[in-house]
Amino acid sequence: MSLLDNSSVFNVDSALLDSVLNHTPLCIAFKNMSGKIIRVNQLFAHLFGLSESEVIGKFEAELFPLELGKELSKLDAKVTAEARFFEKEIVLSIKGVQRVFMLIKFPWLTEQQEEFGIGCILTDITHTKWLEKKYGLAQKVIENAAEAVVFTDAQGLIVDVNDAYQNITGYRRSELIGKNPNVLKSGRHDRQFYQAMWMQIKEQGAWSGEVWDRRKNGEIYPKWLMINAMTDDDGIPTGYVGIFNDLSEKKEAEEKLEELSFYDPLTHLPNRVLFYDRLSVGISIAKREKHQLAVLMIDLDRFKVINDSLGHNIGDELLELIAKRFLTLGRESDTVARLGGDEFAILLPELKSAEDASVVAQNVIDALLAPFSLEEHNINIGASIGISIFPCDGADVNGLVKRAELALYKAKEQGRNNYQYFSQELQDAVFDQLEMEDEMRHAIENEEFTLFFQPKISLATNKITGMEALVRWIHPEKGLIPPDRFIPLAEESGLIIPLGEWILQTACRETADWVKRYDDSLVVAVNLSAKQFKADNLLETIQKTLHDYRLDPKNIELEITESCVMEDVEGALQTMKDFRENHLKLAIDDFGTGYSSLGYLKQFPMSTLKIDRSFVMDLTTDSDDAAIVEVVILLAEKLGLEVVAEGVETEAQLEFLRLQGCQYVQGYLLSRPLPAEEFEQFLKKSYKCS
Repeated sequence: MSLLDNSSVFNVDSALLDSVLNHTPLCIAFKNMSGKIIRVNQLFAHLFGLSESEVIGKFEAELFPLELGKELSKLDAKVTAEARFFEKEIVLSIKGVQRVFMLIKFPWLTEQQEEFGIGCILTDITHTKWLEKKYGLAQKVIENAAEAVVFTDAQGLIVDVNDAYQNITGYRRSELIGKNPNVLKSGRHDRQFYQAMWMQIKEQGAWSGEVWDRRKNGEIYPKWLMINAMTDDDGIPTGYVGIFNDLSEKKEAEEKLEELSFYDPLTHLPNRVLFYDRLSVGISIAKREKHQLAVLMIDLDRFKVINDSLGHNIGDELLELIAKRFLTLGRESDTVARLGGDEFAILLPELKSAEDASVVAQNVIDALLAPFSLEEHNINIGASIGISIFPCDGADVNGLVKRAELALYKAKEQGRNNYQYFSQELQDAVFDQLEMEDEMRHAIENEEFTLFFQPKISLATNKITGMEALVRWIHPEKGLIPPDRFIPLAEESGLIIPLGEWILQTACRETADWVKRYDDSLVVAVNLSAKQFKADNLLETIQKTLHDYRLDPKNIELEITESCVMEDVEGALQTMKDFRENHLKLAIDDFGTGYSSLGYLKQFPMSTLKIDRSFVMDLTTDSDDAAIVEVVILLAEKLGLEVVAEGVETEAQLEFLRLQGCQYVQGYLLSRPLPAEEFEQFLKKSYKCS
């Protein structure tokens, strides 16, 4: 019996069938062999916005889109031919919204099992597909994330990990599944740490912080861990997810940055910043505990000479070796720092007495007694040390450091390679120095300085051939201040630059006038300080001054000391060559008191050697001084240089110099330094007599 002719099949258990069709969440339809729909449930009809009666009797092609209808017809043919069910995902636009359905088609037989039709079940899987897509994408993100991810069950046993977790920890997934993550514990955290962690997770559902764990190879490493609880609808934990980043590289970068910021890159000792910080902490502790504390400022003696003569590589190696020796001194609580260059410092906290600092200071000096072997050189070096004590010498960082530096300067003045404590007398001297420095600034502005001129006499003609310009300070209240008091201070404070320019201008102005009036061959000697000699604009300043006063370069001679030249031989040689190219004459002042070698002397483009007064003073009574003067005069003659003897005060000295062939002399025997007006009278008288 055909389904088209007899519908009794639907009459069997009709109530039961209706109940099933209308209460199932599935969309169900039946069609006969001709393809017409003969029975549907309400959900199927409503899917297309129709009633059951409007659907019955229709073909699928009238309900589904054309292309989909063709595919479904092919599927019907398969169901009929193979007499089994088939499933297929289809997409339908329901009220303008794309929805995904799982379509199942299956054969069904009539009561007599003579013919069969085709059944159709549609299941809405839109949300399921969305979840699959969402969690599939999430799974890919997790698998490919740089962060390590671990999933555990409610008991905390590992369910799964991603590749990053395996790469960071060194464990394979198979080694971890079913294990507790505590197999990675480093041992750095105590039980209270983990109890607090899980208490927060229980109360807040999440925790984050820095944790140290252990890799499979035993290496301990830092990580930033975030743990979140996964819960069901009732808020009961069903598992946990942990995500962490390996902080090893970040920690290494931070350590390198800290080292660059707080440690000397050459010696790896604490630098000035860290030393000051530790000193600040030490002062706070000393105040609270009523302890004393000491600061030792250390300056290496003659390091610059070694560095310049042997090269910076040797200098750097020497500093490294010195730092290692310093580290063997004192206690673990002490801080040895390199503040820069050849300057070191030691912090001695918790001293029982101030005298304890002298023990460490002497140990530092003794540690440098043994020579340092570098390449083919055996280098000996000493140290000058200044000491300040908390609380008697200062109650803050700057005060203690400053007073230790003042004591260091005193140690240098005492002959180096010794230590000195800060004292109130030293402080008073510093205040006097600061007061004089301030007065000197005003003196330059108010023109309290004046020039004196000391004649230079030719022994061949007994005529004045020139003069040396010597600065004097006439203080309005203190009277005449000797040069040995203010010149070193001017050098140290930098005031020598403006003072030197004033001396140069004044000397050139006076000389230009005397050249016009008396002799166009007169030469004025102007002393240049070390700071002036190193100034980049020195040559430009001299040329401008000569131009302003219309003075020929032949009428000026610039005097520099041996020590000034030897501080930077290469730089000095270039400056001297520049002077010669511009027709400027140079004299080496105080020759013989420094440490220039004959090799350097041969290279220096100079015109004059000046014999220091210390040799002239005793040349008639000291055979060594006499020999030195003879040699210098002979040396100057062989090198084609003029030679001037300073400090001539007796006829015997003058006669000795004359017999040895000295060309020029200066000294009180001939004339003391004179103010410009008196010097001009001396000059006028000299030329009248001639």
